[in-house]
Amino acid sequence: MRSAAIPVAALLLAAAQLPAPTARAAPGDRGGLYSQVTLTSDYRYQGVSSSDRHAAVQGVVHYFRPDGWYAGVFASEVDYNDVGTSYELDLYGGRTLKLDPKTDLKLQGLVTTFPDNRTPGPTYDFVQGGVSLIRREGPLTVTGLTTFVPQGSYGAGRIWRAEGAADYALSHGLTLKALAGHQWTERRPDRTYWSVGAEARWKHLIFEVRYQDTDLSKTRCGYNPDICGPALTGAVTAVMPLILF
Repeated sequence: MRSAAIPVAALLLAAAQLPAPTARAAPGDRGGLYSQVTLTSDYRYQGVSSSDRHAAVQGVVHYFRPDGWYAGVFASEVDYNDVGTSYELDLYGGRTLKLDPKTDLKLQGLVTTFPDNRTPGPTYDFVQGGVSLIRREGPLTVTGLTTFVPQGSYGAGRIWRAEGAADYALSHGLTLKALAGHQWTERRPDRTYWSVGAEARWKHLIFEVRYQDTDLSKTRCGYNPDICGPALTGAVTAVMPLILF
């Protein structure tokens, strides 16, 4: 362990925010399976780096059914400056309900684990439940999300999160993106976070750039305050061909 302090990235971790699958897997007449691989310059969770400001490789395999049920697995490299924790594994599932042609209600459960973590003390692992409402009006998509974690990483206690996001499609291949949220944590500092950016699509590739920040001061951030500061991050994602059943 490089530091005797509890890894602050894990302490601030209410629940690892599962990056939303970029393929449009809405309920339809058929179910399917797709996957994607991402290289990001910095794995940021609610504005705080989970990769110690280093690049990380991530992947998603997502299965969905025509009745709206879905499940998948997400994996990412992490770096908490602890005893060897090198990757995160998220198993998730839920259902998307069509309220009307423009509005979806999504229910989701998530189990997050860090299989190679050897840090003494409480576990980093946790479970999370979430509800999101998604509304589309022409080129604008607005999402409202709330999540709850009964016991956060490393004894953080109960954690609530409320978040809003807006995507505006300038064209078929270019979308502007904005996000803001707040997290209430029982035994750790609360925080507000936000980001703005853009996403460009070309064939099976997606390029994204974001400016991200939080309201955490260096004192509230902990032993490594640099991971809480503002950052300009970039990512490139390769989306594998969709398999329909």
